Amino acid sequence: MFRASIVLLASIYMGCVPYPGELPDDGRGRSYSGIMEGIYPGLDPGAQENSSLHFKVKAYGQDTVLGVSQTAEAAYTRIMTDTGLNSFMPRGLYQLVVYGTQDEYRKKTGQPEWSGGVAVGNAIYTYLSPRLDAVLSHEITHLIWFEYMGHQNPDYRWVNEGLAVFQENKALGSRGQSDLFSALRGGLRAQSIPMDQMIKLVPATERSYDVSLWYAQAESMTRFMIERGGRIGYSQFLAAVRYDKKFDQCIAEGFPGSWRTLEELERDWKRSLQ
Repeated sequence: MFRASIVLLASIYMGCVPYPGELPDDGRGRSYSGIMEGIYPGLDPGAQENSSLHFKVKAYGQDTVLGVSQTAEAAYTRIMTDTGLNSFMPRGLYQLVVYGTQDEYRKKTGQPEWSGGVAVGNAIYTYLSPRLDAVLSHEITHLIWFEYMGHQNPDYRWVNEGLAVFQENKALGSRGQSDLFSALRGGLRAQSIPMDQMIKLVPATERSYDVSLWYAQAESMTRFMIERGGRIGYSQFLAAVRYDKKFDQCIAEGFPGSWRTLEELERDWKRSLQ
């Protein structure tokens, strides 16, 4: 297992590039900031829509629309609970466009075969599938992150992606589906990625992020911060990130009773893997 993890780690390092500033592919499609409604063709005539507390859902069939609305609201509640951002109020309803099939989604959005959804501005485009809950959990996290943060400092990309895949993993677990990163836990224990590389380097492609140690580590560290540091502490940490403070200051403000620096967080996280 150790040898296999070294191979995986080496492949990530060779595939990583310096982070240039613009957010690259997020593993389910491409994420953009700003309000950009209607960038992709909508549904065919006869589609239904429903507005819930936080979402405006468009899909085929009233039962589907209501079901997706309930799923999205449940994901939203779970994300806000885990992040402690319950007091944050989005500017408006997030748009969810749910195509009937993967084929329709690919034809209308131009996304690759492996893409399950794409976040664009305040909207998510996806399609009906058994993994819809997980896809929505991932993409809704990105929508909330970008609106709450109001900036795209690339140094925090691992925090953004870590939270998104953590929420996706929780959604999978709630349905009895497999852990995204179960095969990579041993690799993290054997040799994790140094934090300076977590911050500055990202996989050249997120097509196979479920076999990427970078994503596995981001998810694992996010889980550790929330479960060990507490949701209130995590919300204070995010508040510091929102003001674009240095990592050490964000950690100290969020988790004053646990860690004072990113190095201390990393050290304790590594110990938790043993």
